[in-house]
Amino acid sequence: MHLVEKLNTPFPFYLNDDRKNLGLIGVITMFVLAFMIAFKSRNDHDLTVAQHLLFAGITFICLSINIILLPRLFPVWFDPVSWTVKKYILLNIGHLVLIGFAASLLDIYYICPEKTVWENISEANSRVVLRGIIPIALTTLFLRNIMLQENLKDALKANKELQKIQSLKKETPKSSHANTITLHSDTSETLSLNLPDLLYVQADDNYSTVVWKNGDGIQKKLLRANLKSIESQMDNSFTMRCHRSYLVNINAIDMVSGNTNGYKLKILDTDIAIPVSRQKGKEVMEKISQWKNVMELS
Repeated sequence: MHLVEKLNTPFPFYLNDDRKNLGLIGVITMFVLAFMIAFKSRNDHDLTVAQHLLFAGITFICLSINIILLPRLFPVWFDPVSWTVKKYILLNIGHLVLIGFAASLLDIYYICPEKTVWENISEANSRVVLRGIIPIALTTLFLRNIMLQENLKDALKANKELQKIQSLKKETPKSSHANTITLHSDTSETLSLNLPDLLYVQADDNYSTVVWKNGDGIQKKLLRANLKSIESQMDNSFTMRCHRSYLVNINAIDMVSGNTNGYKLKILDTDIAIPVSRQKGKEVMEKISQWKNVMELS
């Protein structure tokens, strides 16, 4: 995976809950306080307990501003659904800059007024960076583990639903013409197929490749039509948009896999795995459950 792709992979915006995030900020602050007391540098060996608490308070306030206040002021940029590794890295740099700025002011006007402004800024920011590396690393591992556990849990639930769907499909009589649909392209070219045979549709700009399965194996047809047009023509309850470039048939999904990067849908009797975008993850899981309920009632 290229660096740009890694930076744009999904990442959780902390715990997506103000109360939980406040608790996490408190834990981070206590860790920083304990670290300051246990590992004193030559620049702060004479700090009192009250001064250590003051620096810890700065950490708590700055993190609260970045993690709780800013998302309320700028909800679009801090949208958890579109949060990525790149944004997470930038926010952590923002933590260090803001805490470093506040710590510099504290040093200049209260702790070390006898030193030059540059000395205070340099020493304060050095302390912040050195003491911030470990809590940032630990928090990152914790959040990735939380994301992994949630995705695995959702994937396990979805796979149980898919097993039920496949079982119900075997019990349902097949109809060869009831679900036939004709897709129209921008060039007046058409494609007729039985919708239950559809596997998925992959889009590339203004073209879409329709992939389906019949007695001759897997078939593909390239149509000059964007995915939005194809989706509107397939107005039914068992096809769904799972990604900006993919439309998939729920009945064609063999299993769902989940990891820290999100979900992938493995297509029946193939080695094909279709990605699920972060924005569509919850919708895909709900759609699978809904289709299972529909089949049980039919």
